[in-house]
Amino acid sequence: MDKRTFIRVGIAGSAAGLFLPKAALAAGMDKVIESKLAGGLYYTEHEFGRWNKGVADHHLPHLDKQMSGGATQLQVATAHPMGSYGHYIIKHQLHDQDLKFMQEHPYNPTADAKPETIFDLGSHRGVVYVLTICNVHDTWINMIEV
Repeated sequence: MDKRTFIRVGIAGSAAGLFLPKAALAAGMDKVIESKLAGGLYYTEHEFGRWNKGVADHHLPHLDKQMSGGATQLQVATAHPMGSYGHYIIKHQLHDQDLKFMQEHPYNPTADAKPETIFDLGSHRGVVYVLTICNVHDTWINMIEV
């Protein structure tokens, strides 16, 4: 990863960490996906900002929950090609309904064939926000009730 990309990713991650929680709290927890920051600071299925629908299709995290006994597993997949440091999914990140960090899974574009992760949520219940972070197309967010 070159120096400029490293700095750009660091700034984007810091900005999301600083502004996303405050904006979400102001908008109400059930409206994070629809807040006025959607399409600007982060992107959603319907608010893809400066990108287009094709970019949204390859960057929005797709979520599928599986229940086994009292435990929940969340499968996260992003339909994004991997293969080089030029353009790849950096990581998937999970936050709870209060936007507190839960877990993340980073990717190595030369070793990971697909950006897919299975997160063990144990007995956690409530809304989970999932972020997909791309080194070119920024941060995409989706949510699911578990």
